[in-house]
Amino acid sequence: MNTDETTQQSMAQGIASLLTPVVTDMDKAIVSAQKSQEDLGKEIERLITELEHFKDIAEPPQLHPALEKLTESRKKLASANKLMQQTQLRVQRMEAQLQPSST
Repeated sequence: MNTDETTQQSMAQGIASLLTPVVTDMDKAIVSAQKSQEDLGKEIERLITELEHFKDIAEPPQLHPALEKLTESRKKLASANKLMQQTQLRVQRMEAQLQPSST
């Protein structure tokens, strides 16, 4: 191995050692956010189900605006979840690239 290759390898290892903890932390934060989003989604579904029981009674309280807001929140949540999944895939690709090669 010549000096240039050794320098490049040392540089690559240095960069990888700097970036690996950051990428790992990002991945953990994404997983945590996905869990929170999943919990929020379940709660939205529960509330929608609960409110739908009241929509057919003779004089229902004004639930339609609340149902619309919850439905819109569910759409936004789905969009945010999709974006987080895409971000997590990118982070996982970065982690894979930062792993030392076995060559």
